[in-house]
Amino acid sequence: MRNLIVLGGGPGGYMAAFEAAKQAKKAGLDLNITIIEKSRLGGTCLNVGCIPTKTILRTANALAEVARVADFAVTGVDSFSAALDLDALRTRKDSVINELVSQIEASAKRLGVNIVQGTGKLLKSAPSIEVVVTDEDNAGEESVHTCDTLIIATGSVPMVLPALDAPFVWTSDDAIALREIPESITIVGGGVIGIEFAQAYAAFGSKVIIVELAKSLLPWFDKRVGRTIAKELKAQGIELHLGTSVDAVSQDSKGKAIATLSNGTELAADVVMSAVGRVPRTEGFGFENAGVDFDGRNIAVSGSYQTSAPNIYAIGDVIGGLMLAHEAEHEGVIAARHAVAAMTGQAPPQMAQASQGHALDANLIPGCIYTTPEIAVIGISADDAKQKGIDAVSGIAKYSANGKALAEGDSDGFVQIVATAQTGQILGVQIVGAKAVELIAIITPFMTQKATVTDLANTVFAHPTLSEVIKLAAEVCEGKLKS
Repeated sequence: MRNLIVLGGGPGGYMAAFEAAKQAKKAGLDLNITIIEKSRLGGTCLNVGCIPTKTILRTANALAEVARVADFAVTGVDSFSAALDLDALRTRKDSVINELVSQIEASAKRLGVNIVQGTGKLLKSAPSIEVVVTDEDNAGEESVHTCDTLIIATGSVPMVLPALDAPFVWTSDDAIALREIPESITIVGGGVIGIEFAQAYAAFGSKVIIVELAKSLLPWFDKRVGRTIAKELKAQGIELHLGTSVDAVSQDSKGKAIATLSNGTELAADVVMSAVGRVPRTEGFGFENAGVDFDGRNIAVSGSYQTSAPNIYAIGDVIGGLMLAHEAEHEGVIAARHAVAAMTGQAPPQMAQASQGHALDANLIPGCIYTTPEIAVIGISADDAKQKGIDAVSGIAKYSANGKALAEGDSDGFVQIVATAQTGQILGVQIVGAKAVELIAIITPFMTQKATVTDLANTVFAHPTLSEVIKLAAEVCEGKLKS
């Protein structure tokens, strides 16, 4: 019997384990698969990230919907009496998490994947890979596990800036815990995490301030995206301090958190929250014992997610990149297929065209932000194309020209499509508006197949649907082609 260990039970880790089980069964390989996970399956995404955040945002959206029922000719509803039941929201959030964790556990059982709870650390990698597991919940009991192949999926942790390294500073974990709704909160970071929590806590009644080092929100996105969401946040009463940073935080005699900005401004709030991003979780796992090489903070991998150490792979946040759950899942499947193929001497099933560095092309991975309006992007923006020296054109269509958007009262937003000027191949799409995170899925297969805006414009879209904004943007972009 061969043994495979997956270190980490987040989206990438459990998908790698499940795929390895499926591939081993197909190949007739007697493979024992074990996931080593410190807490619960699902990792950051399921337990303290994506899923609880979206559950919280759904309640924030419900409050916003109640406040505008009069816009849809509904009377008799007193929106002023609508209020957050914090205990009920916490219960609902935990219920959603528990349901999904139980489903993953059931899948592991069905596929014969073992779960070992504890923190794994590599002892050595040759002649076989040895991992010692410490179970902190059981008096620090240790056990040693040996395997032929290891997949590292240890994820990431919140970045801690020196200026924000104080015990009273919240992280996203504290914001998700829902222990309290502060009267005021200063959020440091105007990226995905920061603006999602800003909208949620503003809807719950907090006075929200965002501090962002860059001169715009979501600085790595298209400028139009940042301007649009900034306008919406301001309309919701959220205060923005852009182009400045936090030099220090302190607490006054009344327990207020004081954030001192680089421009000299002092911001007082009940809570300061750090939302400055995440970094790969690599410390304390003994990767150096196995000869695993790094590229900066990230574990270095090949196109098959093989590390520099024999029979050791790495996937997900720990190798850097976009740090998205769906990216980690896909990488986990690819790594598992290569790992099982190496054990059987067969060629791995193909999943994606190889690109520079990794097997998964980062330009084909959609990124989604669950604000109001929603934001979804894939590929490159017009600004990116210009910086790369690509001769590109772009077509923009607004939600305000769409019948479904007007009927539903969701007319704020746009779709922008970027394509090569000569051939019209789609290079990227940015969507800001209602259902953007669902609509982006329409674009992904077109880009995967290297399709053109003409292909997209010639596709029949149902009417009336929000998706017709995509078709209109494609038609506008097609009209700008040079060929």
